[in-house]
Amino acid sequence: TWLRSDFMARLAELPRVVGVKDATGDLSRPCFERQIIADEFCYLSGEDATAVAYNVSGGRGCISVTANVAPALCAQMQRACLDKNYALASQIQDQLMPLHQALFCEPSPAGVKFAVSLSGRCDAYCRLPAVPLSVSSKQRIREAMEGLGLLG
Repeated sequence: TWLRSDFMARLAELPRVVGVKDATGDLSRPCFERQIIADEFCYLSGEDATAVAYNVSGGRGCISVTANVAPALCAQMQRACLDKNYALASQIQDQLMPLHQALFCEPSPAGVKFAVSLSGRCDAYCRLPAVPLSVSSKQRIREAMEGLGLLG
């Protein structure tokens, strides 16, 4: 962690670097890096399932896969975090968790492509190296979306 933090501190000094997407799942990174980065720096989660916890640790948003499928809920969750209403953000995150898990039950991007295809915005076709989802994974995604009222 120290070596990465030192590297991030050097990157933060560059005029065109204003933030970082962190998809490691290590919720301590913003805490460590804020100790050595003096200027304002934007920490963005790249991990949907830990986005709220990352924001509590100092993050300021998420580069989200799930937001492609449930944009309104993801925006509400991030707004709650920015307002420091972590109870509401956690409640929304709990609602989204089955969708997060379903979208990543097989390698990405097949899950999100299938989910978005259910709303008619694209087809579910995947080219190599991505492969189509199994029938059970498709059902899991469909059920998660139905549970959130995302399918009409």
